[in-house]
Amino acid sequence: MTKPLTVEHHDDVVTILLNRPERKNALSLSLLRALNEALSNAQQTHSTALILAGVGNCFSAGADLNELTGTIDDLEVDDAIEAVVGKIRELPMPVIAAIDGPCLGGAFDLAISCDVRIASRNAFFQLPATRLSLLYNPRAIQRMHRLLGRDTVFRLLVTGERFDAETALRIGIVSCIGEESESHATALAYSRQAASNSRSAVADTKKLLNALDAGTYDTDFWEQQRRLHLSSSERHAAVTKVKARISGK
Repeated sequence: MTKPLTVEHHDDVVTILLNRPERKNALSLSLLRALNEALSNAQQTHSTALILAGVGNCFSAGADLNELTGTIDDLEVDDAIEAVVGKIRELPMPVIAAIDGPCLGGAFDLAISCDVRIASRNAFFQLPATRLSLLYNPRAIQRMHRLLGRDTVFRLLVTGERFDAETALRIGIVSCIGEESESHATALAYSRQAASNSRSAVADTKKLLNALDAGTYDTDFWEQQRRLHLSSSERHAAVTKVKARISGK
């Protein structure tokens, strides 16, 4: 039986590939559990970045309709997606979504939870929640509203509008567009730009941004963290290295 996802390593970059092409990488419960586990494993590594992508020129068609019941039991799917979203946001390294083809429903929530979203020109985005008589996960709507604004969220959820890559770039759903079906290669090149950055500084910067998103930012705490970084041996070594390179030594 084919595994619902695969994990690849390119130097210090981890790539997690949703691997159900026969179902357009639909988010089954088994896939979501495997994804949660893979993200937990990545958290224990010294990777500089993580890429989330799908196989078969498709990011994901969203929740697997074969597993939906049309009853309150479908909360299990929402909870599994929410757990993965939390894990993505907790990772101490940049998480990049490489999006080819459809990014629908719950997969949209996974994508916008990543720090950077790179779409190919054949990518498109749509949330069919109201067509399925569903109030989308309120926590996900809150994240979308914060990131994208009311107008875009209304168009996504109430009218069910489909956004192509160019429109998605213009309204802030994606960060940049690569060539057709080359989002993973673009994401890999992008991720390598962070390879020389301090892992601890990256991790704390991401935590600070998450705190701002959640409204839990504490000025005194983050000023103390800044001072700890300023006085760290890692920073001293990094500054010394840059100065030596500039002086040609």
